[in-house]
Amino acid sequence: MKYKYWKWIFTGTCLLIAILVLFKVKAILGPFFLAFVLAFLLNPFVEGLERYRISRNKSIAIVFTIIIAILATAIFFILPIIYNELSKLVVVLPKTIESITVMIDGFREQFKATGLPSRVAQVLDQQLAQSEIIIADRLNLFLASLPNVLSTFTLYMLSPVIAIYFLADWKGLGNGFFRIIPQRWRMEWRRLWQDINHVIRQFIRGDLVVAVIVGILIGIGVKLVGMEYALLIGLICGIFDLIPYFGPVIGAVPAVLLALTQSPAMAVKVTLIIFIVQQLEGNIISPKLMGESVGLHPLWVVFALLACGEIAGFWGMFLAVPLAAVVRVILNHVYFRLVSTKV
Repeated sequence: MKYKYWKWIFTGTCLLIAILVLFKVKAILGPFFLAFVLAFLLNPFVEGLERYRISRNKSIAIVFTIIIAILATAIFFILPIIYNELSKLVVVLPKTIESITVMIDGFREQFKATGLPSRVAQVLDQQLAQSEIIIADRLNLFLASLPNVLSTFTLYMLSPVIAIYFLADWKGLGNGFFRIIPQRWRMEWRRLWQDINHVIRQFIRGDLVVAVIVGILIGIGVKLVGMEYALLIGLICGIFDLIPYFGPVIGAVPAVLLALTQSPAMAVKVTLIIFIVQQLEGNIISPKLMGESVGLHPLWVVFALLACGEIAGFWGMFLAVPLAAVVRVILNHVYFRLVSTKV
């Protein structure tokens, strides 16, 4: 009894020290987390090659060679297009902001000339002025954060290298984790991990593939109507489409604003194309590809989106659905454990 008592004290102390150390070095944990996610996503492909009697190291090399080839092709063909679109946008954006400022000033003058009560006109004037300040502040914040984004990107370039080490010893890491767990709980923890693994892969096969298709369709659609920033709009809409319910609306806002840099008529066309593609997604694409997806109730999804968005902003909303699915799996296991335990 005493041995067990001291064992728990030792384990708890080690966990506390580990948490404190991780908190101190939290700035460098991002690349390791991304590396683990990459390894998790690529492991099925590596195991698939292993079934053809290819060694694990060779399988990892083949998978990363294919990924590098895809990235090199994307960089060669897509990156110059994005660069050109961003270069055009940098030139056009100040003129657009200036025209929006002129438009806001025009609205303010119209409000003053409408004969509205002085108090109402004053409130409207203040709100329009505040909107102009907010737009300018957000633009300045975006430009000021670019150096930090570039330095963070440099740090995250280590993630693929770390992912290779994760993949090389994936089974050993898993067995080492389960050896920490007491023998009587190991089977249950393995079942829990299998269910979490299944639900995350369902999300990847569902939402991620659908988001890619939506991004491609919107990009092609806006290109066909003569939009200059088609690739940029497709990327924006595809990324935000990963966020259920709110994502398509959030992604449509910058897309329509980009279209406004050309003309109001182009903004209407882009809005119409996004609406048509979203209807196709809801009625044809998602039902065909996703099936039951992660099996979450809409109310649980909305709550998870709002809660995670409040806690972690964009990234919280981006990760809300898989996190909510994992929490549901854990709660189900805890519930059945409590129900099946004899009192």
